[in-house]
Amino acid sequence: MRKRPAIMWSLLALIFLGYVAAVLLNIEDNQIKVEKNVYQQWRSAYVKENAEGAFVKTNPKGKNDISLSEGHGYGMLITLQAVKRGWATEKDFYDFYRYYENFRISQENPLMSWRQTFKEDNTIEKEKTNATDGDLDIAYALIAASKQWPDSSTDYKHAAKSLLLAIKKRNYNATNKLLTVGDWATKDSESYALIRPSDIIPSYFDTFASFSGDTFWRTLKTNSVDVLETLSKQHKTGLIPDFAWVQNKTVTPAKKDQVADANDGNYGANACRIPWRLASSKDKDVNQVLSKMMNFFLKEKVITEGYTLSGKSLSSSPAKNFSAPILYAAQQKEAYGNLVNSQSWVIEDELSGKDYYGDTLTTLITMQMKQK
Repeated sequence: MRKRPAIMWSLLALIFLGYVAAVLLNIEDNQIKVEKNVYQQWRSAYVKENAEGAFVKTNPKGKNDISLSEGHGYGMLITLQAVKRGWATEKDFYDFYRYYENFRISQENPLMSWRQTFKEDNTIEKEKTNATDGDLDIAYALIAASKQWPDSSTDYKHAAKSLLLAIKKRNYNATNKLLTVGDWATKDSESYALIRPSDIIPSYFDTFASFSGDTFWRTLKTNSVDVLETLSKQHKTGLIPDFAWVQNKTVTPAKKDQVADANDGNYGANACRIPWRLASSKDKDVNQVLSKMMNFFLKEKVITEGYTLSGKSLSSSPAKNFSAPILYAAQQKEAYGNLVNSQSWVIEDELSGKDYYGDTLTTLITMQMKQK
């Protein structure tokens, strides 16, 4: 008689465990469906192919197709995530790689032209300078591809090493020991001391150092994180600007219209990527910079499209390119559960097909969130 309760409890335990397993499998299945749906929407809306290869059309409403190195890096990263899930093949990635090869600045300079415009008369306008952010993502994607396909006939490893050497040679300020915004910001240019804080990607620099065996990248990481800490301490919000000047041992946010637009010195369309850029790092100092920003966002009733560094909202509307990076960073820590709930709308909403930047960051972050 005494054995029956034990058997009964064992059966109940097995039933409960079976129920939990079924729930978890259902959650995972739903997550996979969400990711696949977002990826397919994004690819259908923004990926185009021509004789040069595959690229991300960054002006969905425009007649002339425009591709940016920034978008190309995102496209390569997204495609690699799709490959891991069986939704894309090496050929899909190679088509992006082939496009990158065709729009390097030159055979001797593997940095990618920052913009290409395809005219209706079949001519192509190719910028002759680079943007550092795009090449950083491309380099990271090439390293990942070399590990994904170690026996490929395409030498992604060599391509990654060449690109890293070019970034080090052509996108580095030897005076402030930081990355410049592009190879056009030369030593004799006023922009030589200009930085784009969203180009500071500590986890990338660690990867570059391990991959290349070059301690340059670890030193760059240390110098770059120091700058982020300085910018973070300048305001109670911890917000960091789109652009900043680093010269004579001082770090100063850019002023209005000094570089690109009125938000040069605000937490704008460039800086909005920073939570995503920092969240993949396990470095203590990086985490403190990120946490200060996230604590500010945690207190906001609505995350809007841009802020002054003192925390004044620049818009009354939310935007995917601002909310998606915050969502990615928030899901890394239980303390930011409320932000996960409030910013999940970016994944729950369908892609618009009209917002390259917001839709692309949302797709990338949706597919990377599983990589906790």
